[in-house]
Amino acid sequence: MEDILINTITKPSMKYTTCLSLFSLLSLTAAVAAPVHAQSNSGHSLVGSFRTELKSLSIKVALPKYVPQGFWIAAVETKPCRRGDRIDANGVCRFGPDYTVLYRNAQDQCFAVEATGGGIGGPTGRYSRTVNTKLLGKVDVNIGNGNGQPITEAIAKTPQELWSFPAGKSPFYSMRTINSQAANRINAAIICNDTAYMTPNEFIKIVQSLDWLR
Repeated sequence: MEDILINTITKPSMKYTTCLSLFSLLSLTAAVAAPVHAQSNSGHSLVGSFRTELKSLSIKVALPKYVPQGFWIAAVETKPCRRGDRIDANGVCRFGPDYTVLYRNAQDQCFAVEATGGGIGGPTGRYSRTVNTKLLGKVDVNIGNGNGQPITEAIAKTPQELWSFPAGKSPFYSMRTINSQAANRINAAIICNDTAYMTPNEFIKIVQSLDWLR
């Protein structure tokens, strides 16, 4: 009887062994499949209570569907057309409307997506790359100000201060990384890191994900 009891304990059943093997296989598969740095592909879900404020401008609102993990909307600034301004069929007047949506993470790294009505102008980048987007067509992504040398693959993998030239047909839409001085002009309570943190490759990915807020 003692020998039988020992055998029963030390020799698991075939059914138990099969279940254990299957569990181990599933666990291993899940570990391999799980991304190390998961990213958010539902950036519009971050809008929350800011949706009403943005929609009140009566223009199409472009925001990224791809937002790097850990970022949230820290502030929204809107500037409607002035009372009495002539407004065209797109909801645009001579000096607006404008909006800025500022994204921030726990490391105080920030970027912003913006729209502006009326006329635009500006410099060229020190380094530049034209990318295709579904929403806005061709968009120029820039580093600094200068004579527009191409962004090489090596530069594209290195953190930079970045901005895109406004694109669209009025209102015009753009994106930029934000430092502390720029953040203070948007919202004095927001603190943003002055150290460049975003690579052009990541920046381009966000720009190419811009879509209309429904």
